[in-house]
Formats: sequence, C-alpha cells, structure tokens
Amino acid sequence: MKDGQTKIGSDVRLVRAAQDELIENGGHMEMLAVAKRAGVSVGLAYHHFGSKTGLRVAVVDAFYAPLREILFGDEIPVDQDWITREKTRAAAFIDHFYDHPFAPLIAGRLGREPEVCDIETAHMDALLAKGARNLAQGQRQGVVSADIVPELVIGLLMGGLRQAIDTAVLTDQRPDRTLLLEQVWRFFERGMGLQQDQTKQGVEHAKLG
Repeated sequence: MKDGQTKIGSDVRLVRAAQDELIENGGHMEMLAVAKRAGVSVGLAYHHFGSKTGLRVAVVDAFYAPLREILFGDEIPVDQDWITREKTRAAAFIDHFYDHPFAPLIAGRLGREPEVCDIETAHMDALLAKGARNLAQGQRQGVVSADIVPELVIGLLMGGLRQAIDTAVLTDQRPDRTLLLEQVWRFFERGMGLQQDQTKQGVEHAKLG
C-alpha cells in the first residue's frame, strides 16, 4: 500500500481508482485491476459496492457531487444580484465539465448506459427542482418574465446547457469556455425573458467584479 493511502477510506480509494481505470480504458474496468490500483483486495471492493455496476455508479455519483454543491451549497456567493449569481452558477457548471477528466465519458459512452442514466436522472431531477425555484425567485424580484412557467422552462434551459456542454467536451478542439458561457447565456436570456434593464445591470456588475 502506498504512503498516505491508509489515511483515505478504502471505499474512496476504490472510487478514485475506478475512475482512473475507466478513463484509461475508454469506459471499461475490471474489479481486480481497480482493487490492485486502490491497494485493497478484490473481495473488499465487492464488499463495498456489490458489483462492478455498483462501483461504476459510485464513480458517476462522485462526479455529480460538486454540481450539487454548485446548486445547493455555498459554492456561489449569495450576496450577488440574481442575474450575476445565476450566470456565475452557469459558468461553474461549465467549468466542472471542462476541468474534470471524467466528463468526456459522462458526455459520451457511459452516459448511454442504463445504470448511469438512472443515477444521472436522479441528479438532474434535483437540479431541475432547485432551478425552478431559482426562476421563481427571479420572477418575484422582477428579473425573470412573469409569463414563463418555471417548471417547464428550467427543463429547456438545463437541457440546452447540458447538450451544449456535452457537444463541447467531445469535440477535438473545445470552444473557449468563456465563448460557450456567452452563447449559453444568450439562450438563457431569451428563455427566461430577462428584463433588459436588469440584464445590463448584471453585465455592469460582472465587469466591476
């Protein structure tokens, strides 16, 4: 066992090792290879996760954990105006996919497998529910159009965001993340019916920041 491994739980080491195996092998892994990389017995790997599928699901869940923090936690400052805060949130979402080495597999091959789709659906349902509440808050503040139905529009916005990100991370030459954010935000502005004066204030706030 390598130095420092004993300080990290065997379940965490297995998830990290599985992620590395999946990345190196184009979405494939074997429990024995994962256990060896993690410095534990293959029996312990099965004890923690039950099966190769269970371990793969744990890797996907770990990928989504920072996204939950972006949406539900303290990752995004709450003292910003609504538009600046939500654009910052969209930027953080893009950054996670651009910076995480596992993202191309989520966007591509693994994203089509049933067990991965199930865990993604559970995460996206939570993201959509929170997103709808954010839109409703924007309506109460007079920033988002009162004509939209938050529960419907958030699906269009998040679906468009995710599709744009997936396309970007799978291309040989990724577009600049700032360009991607600006393109996505234009789509968001129209979808949310943002009030023009509020949009300009948000842009000026972002420049000053």
